[in-house]
Amino acid sequence: MGILAEKDDWQPPQRPDCACREHLEDVHTLVISSRDWDEDPTFEQLLATGSLSVRPVDPKERFMTVFDEEQNGSQLGPLHWGMWAGDEIYGCYADDATLPLDRSIAAQPGVELVDWCDREEFLIGAPGLCESGMLAAIARALQDPRVRA
Repeated sequence: MGILAEKDDWQPPQRPDCACREHLEDVHTLVISSRDWDEDPTFEQLLATGSLSVRPVDPKERFMTVFDEEQNGSQLGPLHWGMWAGDEIYGCYADDATLPLDRSIAAQPGVELVDWCDREEFLIGAPGLCESGMLAAIARALQDPRVRA
């Protein structure tokens, strides 16, 4: 990740003007398999730990320039949401899974781009999703068993 390339004036959509297929209340009781819990938690229980959250990306960070080994830059973006996944979430996915979590999130309706920055942070391009819809998309991504295989 690198240098700021440009910015825009995107604001998180609000219901009912969002493009979400589902919202948080639709996935609260969704059971997410986890190797770290005695009993698989619901998505609501994962959220209650405080180890999973989303926030709008700062407008100054909406577009980034990424450099390859030869220092050739390419633009990444637009990015709309930052997702943070802490300790209690780690058992819900594996870094070397058949379907990496970033690709599972990217496959969700309304998600256009995902950049897995580090173990705990993901940047997501999803301009039409509200915060509740973004969380629902993450729940569906975590539900896929291939993110743990």
